[in-house]
Amino acid sequence: MLWKAQNIPLNIIYDDNYLLVINKSSNLVVHPGNGNPDKTIFNSLLYNYPFLRDLPRAGIIHRLDKNTTGLMIIAKTMLSYMNLKIALKKHKIIREYEAIVNGIIQHNDIINYPIKKYYNKKKIRMIINNKGKKAITQYFLKRIFKNHSHLRIKLYTGRTHQIRVHLEYINHSIVGDPIYKKSQINILTIHNKQYLINKILKRQALHACYLEFMHPIYHYPLKLNSSLPDDIQYLISILEEHNKSVYNNYG
Repeated sequence: MLWKAQNIPLNIIYDDNYLLVINKSSNLVVHPGNGNPDKTIFNSLLYNYPFLRDLPRAGIIHRLDKNTTGLMIIAKTMLSYMNLKIALKKHKIIREYEAIVNGIIQHNDIINYPIKKYYNKKKIRMIINNKGKKAITQYFLKRIFKNHSHLRIKLYTGRTHQIRVHLEYINHSIVGDPIYKKSQINILTIHNKQYLINKILKRQALHACYLEFMHPIYHYPLKLNSSLPDDIQYLISILEEHNKSVYNNYG
């Protein structure tokens, strides 16, 4: 199949002869698939870097879900692709995220439950299952709101939907997650006015904020950051206002 090259803007934060790192926006699929034949990052890469047609998956090293924002690595040569894939498999690429989750989390912890694909009426959903693949997620508490928590998350494995599945399993699903939404809270009351969270944020509040890895050719360390996008920052401002409202009511 001849994939389309399409002029879709990319937010590039690092670029050299061997790799680039992009800051992925929301509502953007990484690779063509069922229901998304084009208009993906893959198609954009073919347009902006035509030589990537010769690399597996146009050099894409790891994926993010359609509505997860943040940092992604793309290789630009076969050697850098192979070296980065090896580094990913050996867990030598540090990937960290920020998330706003439902409920109060009191302390840092590690979630270590295997994940398996589950097929239901032609829909694929990931579930915790002892017959699944090893999956480890570590999280660190950044801030507690009245009914929500702000987490920094570190991946030790990279299973599909891993963070989303793990957090739902411990009853702290990510705010706005349309699939893994057990324990979801959708209404905030601030100064007698109600706010619907799914109107404030139209996706899961998950952002890939940090990458750290050795350059696949030059072997020097790369450390890259991405600040929270505007929609998640706006959600945080609403949660802060909710905190103040609750405090004033009891003050």
